[in-house]
Amino acid sequence: MTAVLPLDQAGAPTEAARPTAVGGFPAGRLDALAQDAGRTAADLLAGDPTAIEVRVGVDLVEVADIAHSVETFGDRYVRRIFTPHEIECCRLSPATAPGGTAPVGTAAAGQGAAAYSLDSLASRFAAKEAVVKVLRPAGPRPEWRTIEVHRADSGWCELRLTGLAALLAEQAGVEQLAVSMTHEAGVGAAVVTAVARPDRSVPD
Repeated sequence: MTAVLPLDQAGAPTEAARPTAVGGFPAGRLDALAQDAGRTAADLLAGDPTAIEVRVGVDLVEVADIAHSVETFGDRYVRRIFTPHEIECCRLSPATAPGGTAPVGTAAAGQGAAAYSLDSLASRFAAKEAVVKVLRPAGPRPEWRTIEVHRADSGWCELRLTGLAALLAEQAGVEQLAVSMTHEAGVGAAVVTAVARPDRSVPD
């Protein structure tokens, strides 16, 4: 069935009758936004190569898996996966180490290992995996420590990339990264979002 749209005097559909577009914007409003950006509404709808791209990565890690690795390999495992800053953030103080007042399931001391918050290690491991999903490497994966969850003095966390991880982000035109982490019921989780401009990416 073909819809009949009311026309104005010039024979074009009236503003009220024009279809909505991305995000519920009226087509006229979309035209105005596109003009402000120096592009046409058709560009926005058809996929303008200068438009931004949003990538999302999500990962879950069982705290028990991290506990097993720490108990089996000790600090050698921790230092291989996590940066010195991340290790310091996850290290338990003497008051909360095993034998102190640490909640059950939040700390473990393996052979030759210090005491860590396993929940925090798991959520950071999940964040690293989520970053890899955002970067979408076609070849070798970045080394774990080239992806760092950096905790500010205020308590908020941000991502810092070096080495291959930073190169992959540059090649993808990634301009911003954001991370959110949590842990509950024996699972660490992280969501990473990236804002990229593919037109500004660096060739391989």
